[in-house]
Amino acid sequence: MAEMSLDNIRITADSCNVDFNQARRLAEEVILGMVRSPRLIAWIDSKKGRRQALSDDGLTQDPTHNHDSGVRVDINNNDYSFIFTETK
Repeated sequence: MAEMSLDNIRITADSCNVDFNQARRLAEEVILGMVRSPRLIAWIDSKKGRRQALSDDGLTQDPTHNHDSGVRVDINNNDYSFIFTETK
């Protein structure tokens, strides 16, 4: 399987108390300015020790499967990370 090529964007939010939903909205706002049709394929919530990889048919173990490029948005030193790909 080929490795996914990721562009990384690092964001420091003004508030130290950013929660998961606020971080996700921020990541989505940033990505909309970069990718025409973004799709969230994975996220990591380091504060709570949670992660989830998404696929068309639900959950998958490998978020890079069937995707050859994407953008990773890290919020507040990797407290939260969101990986997007462009839908075709």
